[in-house]
Amino acid sequence: MAGAGTTPASDDHLKELANSIRSKFEGLSLPSDCCIFTVPERLWRTNEEAYTPRVIAIGPYHRLNPSLKRGEDHKLLYLQNFFQHNNNYRLEDYIQKVKSWEEDARNCYDKQIKLDSGKFAEMMLLDGIFVIQLFLMNLESWRRLPNDQIFGKPWMLGDVCRDMSLLENQIPFFVIQQLFEMAFGTHQQLPELVSSFFGPVMGKEKLPELAMDSKVKHFVHLISLSFSPSATELGKEQNESDKEMKFTPSATELGKEQNENDKEMKFTPSATELVSAGVKLVGVESTCLFNIEFKNGVLNIPYLALYDTTESNFRNIMAFEQCYWENRYLTDYMDFMHHLVDTVADAELLINNEIIENWLSNKEAVARVINALGKENELSINYYFSSLSDELIKHCKKRHNKWKATLKREHCSNPWVIISVIAAAVLLVLTIAQTVLSALSLG
Repeated sequence: MAGAGTTPASDDHLKELANSIRSKFEGLSLPSDCCIFTVPERLWRTNEEAYTPRVIAIGPYHRLNPSLKRGEDHKLLYLQNFFQHNNNYRLEDYIQKVKSWEEDARNCYDKQIKLDSGKFAEMMLLDGIFVIQLFLMNLESWRRLPNDQIFGKPWMLGDVCRDMSLLENQIPFFVIQQLFEMAFGTHQQLPELVSSFFGPVMGKEKLPELAMDSKVKHFVHLISLSFSPSATELGKEQNESDKEMKFTPSATELGKEQNENDKEMKFTPSATELVSAGVKLVGVESTCLFNIEFKNGVLNIPYLALYDTTESNFRNIMAFEQCYWENRYLTDYMDFMHHLVDTVADAELLINNEIIENWLSNKEAVARVINALGKENELSINYYFSSLSDELIKHCKKRHNKWKATLKREHCSNPWVIISVIAAAVLLVLTIAQTVLSALSLG
C-alpha cells in the first residue's frame, strides 16, 4: 500500500517541505482594485518601444531603468520648487498623508511592489508632485524653473507627455487628486490642467462629460474615456441590438445559416471591396472616432489623424482595455479599421477620400500602422461594430451592387461616355421599334 514504508525521517522531510510551501502563502492576495498593468507579452513583442518610457519613469515598473536616471533628479527639483510656493504643510505632513494611502495604492498594481513602506511613499510623493508641477508649469509659464530641461526643449515635453500616456508608467489618479487638494484646498482646477496637458493625445481641448463623471483610475484610463462613445450613441447601439432576433433558431435554420456563412465573407470588407460593390466612402467630422454609419450606400467615417505618436498612444489604451475588461471601444475600432485597410491601395482610398489625415511618411506607413494595431487583439463578445460589419458584408454579397458599380465605373466615368451609352440605348430602342413596325406592316 502506498505510504506503508514511510519512515520518521521522511515524515520530517515532508513536514519541512510543507512548511516551506506554506511560508510562500504569506503576502499572497488578489488586488481588490487592480488597474495598472504590465503589458501582456503577446502585445509587448509586437512593438516593445511603444510601451517603454524614454525620459521619465512614473510609478514602480520602470523606476530602476538607468536611462531614466536624469528624470529622477528632475523630480527632486520640482519637489523643491513645489515647497517654495506651498507652505501650508511640511514635507513630513505630505509623507504621512501618502503613507495613509499605501495599501490602496499598492492594490492598484498587478504585480507585488517590492519596496518597503518608506521607499514606496517616497516614490508616490515624488511622482505625484512632479505631475502636479508639470501640469501647473504647462499652463502657467511663470512657475517654470530657469533653464528647465523639459520646457526648454520642445521635443522633451512631447516625450514626457508620451511617457505619461503609457500603461506601465502610471500612479493611481487618486494620489494626484488628493495631493492637489492638500496643496490647494480643492481639485476643481485639475480637470483643466489635465485637459491642457493631454489635449494633443486626446484630440480634444476639454475632457468629455463621460470622463468627468467616471471614477478615473489613472491617465491611460482617462485618455481612453475621452475616446468613448457618447451616451446617445450607446443608447442607439442598444436599441439596434434590441431589434435583433429574440427567438432560438431551429436546427434546420442553424444548418442553413452555417452553410451560407461558409460561403460568405467572415470579416468587414476592405475599402477596395466596398468601393467595388458601389459603397461611397466619406470622411465626416465627429466628436467620436467610433461614430461610423452606413446609410443608403454611403459609409460615413470620422476623420482619423495619424501622427508618429498615434501608434504608441493607441497601443497603450488598447492594452488597458484588454486587461481591465471595462470596455473595448478602441480595440474594436482598430479591428474594424484593420480589415478596412487590408492593403496600401485601401489606405490610399481612405486618404484620397479625406477619411485619414496622413502625418506619417507615406501611404505605406499608414497601412503598416493600421495593420500593426489590428494584430494580437482580443475582441469583446459584444463587438461594437458587429451590426455595421454585417450590413457591409450583406451589401457586398449582392451581385447587383457590384454590377451597378462596374457599370458606373466603366461606362459612366465621364460625360462623353454617358452620352455614348445613352445614344446607344436610344439607337437600340429605335431599332427594336422599327423592327416591330416592319413586322406589323408585313402582317
